Amino acid sequence: MSNSNTIGPGTGEQSVRQLDAIDRSIIDTLRTDGRIAMIDLAERVGISRGNAYLRLDRLRKDGVITGFSATVDPRRLGLGVAAYVNLKVEQHDWREIRERLLALPEVEQVALLAGDSDFVVLVRATDIHSLRDLVLDRLGTVAGVNSTFTTLILDEQRR
Repeated sequence: MSNSNTIGPGTGEQSVRQLDAIDRSIIDTLRTDGRIAMIDLAERVGISRGNAYLRLDRLRKDGVITGFSATVDPRRLGLGVAAYVNLKVEQHDWREIRERLLALPEVEQVALLAGDSDFVVLVRATDIHSLRDLVLDRLGTVAGVNSTFTTLILDEQRR
């Protein structure tokens, strides 16, 4: 029995290794604490430190783990207002539009959609006036953006 399969057409035809329970436990542990010491990671998932190093290295080489980052509280950075902005765009320019959106410092995430909107963009601003300016003057005037629809985020929690 093979421990890999191939993703279908349109996805780059890349090979994907099946993850076992230990791999998933490593991933879950790192999602909770990306700075955990290797000896503690190994102990927590029930393997040797050497095996933990090998598995983590494989998960990184396979592209399962793509990096490590700090989780910050946007409010403590002075970004007290968050919103999802749905965009309708010129679809033939979607790649260029995505790059223009990601170049804006207030943009945290951009997702391409299937449905009524073409993109949903998570943005953060210092206050409602800054959000207004961001949506109307900056996002709405990005070349290729036809319309915007904004939804304010009242509360958010991460898993």
